[in-house]
Amino acid sequence: MNLDPGSLTLTLLPLPITLALSVTDLRRRILPDPLNLLLLGLGLAVATMREPEPSALAACLAQAAAAFGCLWGLRALYGRLRGRTGLGLGDVKFVGAATAWIGLEGLPLLILIASTAALAALALAALAGRRVTREFRLPFGPFLAAGLHAALLLGHAP
Repeated sequence: MNLDPGSLTLTLLPLPITLALSVTDLRRRILPDPLNLLLLGLGLAVATMREPEPSALAACLAQAAAAFGCLWGLRALYGRLRGRTGLGLGDVKFVGAATAWIGLEGLPLLILIASTAALAALALAALAGRRVTREFRLPFGPFLAAGLHAALLLGHAP
């Protein structure tokens, strides 16, 4: 773990956006496009400041697009196989935007942390007496935000 002031600043920089996304997802079950676009734009700006060559920005944008495409494909496949949506489109857009911050190499960690935290939340809900059935919906945005910040804290940046 790298806790120098620069990496800590980088970890905290997207926090106002991810907090707003998380609160909105908890309240309204939506990750608004303007906030996802803001997260993407700021991530691209940070990547450009770190390496100002146009090819670096293009690579960062390509990685974000690849992550979006991969998650969108998984979302579509799940919908076709199960007949219902499992992952919201806002979550897919968030992953694309987050990839601008952490690159494709940080994406597995983000997804691992988000998924593990969400499963723990489901387990706690079940232990608290809530019925966790197929209809139980859990906003995934706050968990994705935690995964992004953990990946940044652990030094994943394009």
